[in-house]
Amino acid sequence: MAAGEWFDVPVIANYQTDLPAYAQSYGYGLLRQPMIDFLRFIHNGCHLTLAPSRTTLAELRGWNFHRLRLWERGIDSERFNPAHADPTWRARLLAGRDPSRLLVLYVGRIAKDKHLTTLHTLAHEPGVALTLIGGGDYQAELQAQFADSDAHFTGALFGDELTRAYAAADVFVFPGPEETFGQVVLEAMASGLPVIVTDRGGPQTMVHEGHNGFICAVDDGAAFTDRVRLLRDNPLLRVQMSRAARTYASARPWIAVMQQLERYYQEAQHLHQRLRDQRLRANRKRSA
Repeated sequence: MAAGEWFDVPVIANYQTDLPAYAQSYGYGLLRQPMIDFLRFIHNGCHLTLAPSRTTLAELRGWNFHRLRLWERGIDSERFNPAHADPTWRARLLAGRDPSRLLVLYVGRIAKDKHLTTLHTLAHEPGVALTLIGGGDYQAELQAQFADSDAHFTGALFGDELTRAYAAADVFVFPGPEETFGQVVLEAMASGLPVIVTDRGGPQTMVHEGHNGFICAVDDGAAFTDRVRLLRDNPLLRVQMSRAARTYASARPWIAVMQQLERYYQEAQHLHQRLRDQRLRANRKRSA
């Protein structure tokens, strides 16, 4: 922000991480409001602030952030594609469990703010195999909590391994409530997975209830389990939701997202020029 003013160029800020919510999750609730105030100071000193979801946009408006614009994320629907389904990868994710079970996947950091203990009940559901992909310093503690189940932890996966993992699964769950967007949810949808998310944060804006996924209350493990059970027992519904999820994601190519970003660049340039002209006129009046 300061450098933009110094060099007289427009600045666009991207609000991507919900730091105030993280402060709350990690036991530093007293820092939440000071953090909001500091972030508002930084973002309002920029020409535009881009928010990745309508939920985040509304939250920032409530915090009195100015000049907000919606800039959602895109997906490479060829890279993330159900066509990459591979029996070998399905067996790897099942890790010796019954192949007839519904393979339910989580992808993301293994961290406290992801509320992964919400999935503990689900890990004990008959006919369901829960697999968690990702790493983090919370992994050892979480694995100890899930030790009474056969939930499988793969560690972090990247590149082609990750795309094949998505395509090998049946359902995607994401209980984290503090995501400004949730790129992994869009990746799962592009891979043809019905998704189950919480009613707080950015991922819920991608889900049409009962059409391409389900929305559950935060920390409601029974609700997550109930929705997975419904998909386990209704293969036709699962196929319909899989197609709907894939259709939703395929309509969001990166090219369209980047073209929107270019328009925001142009808008910031015009705003910068207008403000510069206003300053020049004000200076001339003072000089006169």
